[in-house]
Amino acid sequence: MSCIDCLQLAVVLGFTVCVVFGAGGAEEFNITISPGEDLPNRTIYVIKHTNVLFSCSSTSRQNMSWIFIHPDSKREEFTKVEGNHTELTLFNMGYDNQGNYTCSGNKENTKEVLVYYPPKGPPRCHAESSDDNVLLFCSWTKGYPYPTFAWSSEKHKYGPNDTLHGLPGSNDTTVLLIKDSKIHDGHIFKCVGFHIAYELKMEQSCSLMLKSPLPESQPLITGYVGKNTTLTCHCKEGSPPPKLTWLRNNLTEIFSSSKYVISQEGVISNLTILKSSKEQDEGIYICKSENPLGIKEVEIWVSFNTKNISGLVGGVTVFFLLSAAAIFGVLLYKNWDKFITRKYFWHTGSTLFTLVDSEEEDDFTVESSARITSVVNHQTDQTMNGHASVEVASDDSQATSNDQLPNEERNVTDV
Repeated sequence: MSCIDCLQLAVVLGFTVCVVFGAGGAEEFNITISPGEDLPNRTIYVIKHTNVLFSCSSTSRQNMSWIFIHPDSKREEFTKVEGNHTELTLFNMGYDNQGNYTCSGNKENTKEVLVYYPPKGPPRCHAESSDDNVLLFCSWTKGYPYPTFAWSSEKHKYGPNDTLHGLPGSNDTTVLLIKDSKIHDGHIFKCVGFHIAYELKMEQSCSLMLKSPLPESQPLITGYVGKNTTLTCHCKEGSPPPKLTWLRNNLTEIFSSSKYVISQEGVISNLTILKSSKEQDEGIYICKSENPLGIKEVEIWVSFNTKNISGLVGGVTVFFLLSAAAIFGVLLYKNWDKFITRKYFWHTGSTLFTLVDSEEEDDFTVESSARITSVVNHQTDQTMNGHASVEVASDDSQATSNDQLPNEERNVTDV
């Protein structure tokens, strides 16, 4: 009720006092959403995965509540309190929390809240051919809202009029058209992406360089008559990716048929000659690579053998392996006694030392046999810590004892 209405009512009823209810304005709601940013259309946006505080206050005490209205769902009441102030906190704000938030009491006040999130990773650039022109693509996907882009080269910046529109997925991708007259080998282009929700202040961009094609292949291929022979051509360089075609020595283009099978994956092309014939298929083959920056070719000479030497190679290999096994067996057989003796020697644990007088070393004859001292490690029943005892006899005592023996026993060695 306004003040004028109050005065008119007072005149009619004969009152002399005018009481104005809600003079100067009605009940007010004050809504605060933090952290949040206002958009020109008075919509508020928050960043995904943040904690958001919703606060509402009124000039009068009443029943107050927060109500969430999703665009595709019914009303959902979050809180309800008695008083003139209420708060609500949503943790880890997600895209599903985007919608209208209403603070309700005697009256209502509604705010639309949008949840923004930046694209993942940096933008991605690639080039494609379009007739004699080049299309440059820059994509920065999986973000909300859609990003904006800016293209530039070494000496030029491109505006919105240079980009193409109306392409599928163009909301998160920009396409720059470079005409034939402005294309040259080694030309570098850069795409910078901008997004309102990107918290890091680092520049997000991607670059690409236009390159003429450079194919490579084996210069000589040898096949076998009656077998399938495959030629492979790989384009080492080229941006946009070049188109690969196959030609014969008379520059006739080869297509897939009952004689040839052509397959291509990326920048690798394969040509398979089915049931090769020496008369028809031997000769020069050409791998041609082409993009708007140039044409390059590589020649491959293909020859065919009438004999299959794979069986001969296998036979020679088996012969050498059998020969090596036979030689090893003979050596093992001839030296088997040495292995057995050594094994027996270590198992008995006997050790025989023969000491020769150095002064008589050159005259080692039967006469000097009396000067030989024998040291024998006898196997005894008494051992010390698992070691056999050794008895050493001196030269004089051994000689004396040997002289005292009969002639028949002097030549017997005490082993």
